Order: sequence, then structure tokens, then C-alpha cells
Amino acid sequence: MGGRKLAVTVLMIRDTPAGLEVYVQERVSSMPTYPNATVFPGGGVDPRDLEVPQDQTHDTLAGWDLETWAQRLQVAENTARGLLFGAGRELFEETGTLLASHLDGELVQDATPYHGQRLALESHRLSLSQVLARNELVLRTDLLRPFVRWVSDPSEKHQFDVFSFIAIAPSGQEPDGNTREAASTGWFPPSIILDGWRAGLLRLVVPTWVQLWHLSKFGCVEDVLESVRGLVLEPQLGDPVDDPRYHELFHFTPPKRF
Repeated sequence: MGGRKLAVTVLMIRDTPAGLEVYVQERVSSMPTYPNATVFPGGGVDPRDLEVPQDQTHDTLAGWDLETWAQRLQVAENTARGLLFGAGRELFEETGTLLASHLDGELVQDATPYHGQRLALESHRLSLSQVLARNELVLRTDLLRPFVRWVSDPSEKHQFDVFSFIAIAPSGQEPDGNTREAASTGWFPPSIILDGWRAGLLRLVVPTWVQLWHLSKFGCVEDVLESVRGLVLEPQLGDPVDDPRYHELFHFTPPKRF
């Protein structure tokens, strides 16, 4: 939407014997937006996410086709490509998790051989598409699902158009939290994170709280995926203060422990 910066967040989920868990990180205090907040991996979409390098020997995008993604996200195909590569790049930069497969279709189960290229991504020397092409890999968009689109209210200081994706944690890979943007990271049941907010032990911004609330209603990854089957994203403009489901968010004040 006009004037707002395109951004992505990635809700990486997994099944455990204790139930569904989601990966979160606590932002460092020096971050210009949402310092000390507990968030999902993500960030702004930049021009390299939208580029299709001309010297590639193979298409680095696999899974759902761009036409399908454009319809589900309700954006143009080039924007859909940028959002997908932005989501894949941010997840790799911030967690070391690579949603990719080899050219034969086998999913990457150990991303550590490619971790040396994360710094080149963070410093904008390489795009994710270039990293994938150099290593004969493709981004597996079938490991992502559209979840919600959150658009900043015009009154807010920071103006974003944020697309959130569910990501299925690849078997064999474990996020490492090796990012300068996070003070701590980890896997938690969504309900535990919400309890931490209620106790004043952590900070949540409105979109994160709402998405955690929805995730807390599910017991496993398959239930989450079923809930978003065929979902077409409708923009959520501003904070849903009048939605009775989120009454607690707007009417409960956690104790101050900071």
C-alpha cells in the first residue's frame, strides 16, 4: 500500500511431544524499531529480493508457482517473488534456517555448509537468489504459507505493509540465533509466550500478540496448515481494538518489570 515499506515476518513452527512450538527472538535494545520486543524473524524487503539475476543457470524458485502466490497474497507476481525471497532471506540471515532443496528435490537437512554466506547476505553483497544459484539450490516456497497481512495505521510513526508467513521447520535443521539483532532466541509454545507477556516478563507488539493468540489455539503443525488452506490475505489496517477476541490485549496492562 502506497508509501509503506514492504516487510515480512516468518512464524517458523514445529511439532514436539509437548505440542506446537514457534521460534521467537528478543530484539536488542539498540534496534530502531521495537527494541526489547519479542518478535518473529523478519525485516524489510529490499531491491535484491525483487531481482532475477541474469547469469543464473537455473530458476532458484520452486514449489507453488508465482501466479498462485500472487493470487494468495493479492499482489503482482514480481512483488510476490520479492516477498518470498525476503522471507527466505530473513529467516536464513537471522536463524541459519534455509528453506531450500537441491536440484534433485531433496530438502536441505544441514544448512551449516552455507552459513559462511550469511554475512554476505546481511551486508547486501549477495542476494538469496545468488546464494542459491551458486550452491545449486532452490527456494522451496511450499514450505511457506500465507498467514496475515498487517498494514500500519496512518497515525503510526513507522509505516509498514507486513506479510506474515508460516514456515514449516525443515527436518534436520536447527536455528542458531546467530544474529546481531537478537539478545536471545528459542522455541516456545505460543501460550507460554503469552503468559510471559501477562507476567510482564517480555514485550509484545500488537501483530505479534494477535498471531501468537491464533497459534495458541492449535495443537500441531498440521492443524495450523489446515487452517490456512486456500487462505487469501486481506489487509488488516491498524490495530483491531474492536475485535472481542483481542479484548485482553487492549484492556489488560501487564506489570512493569523492566
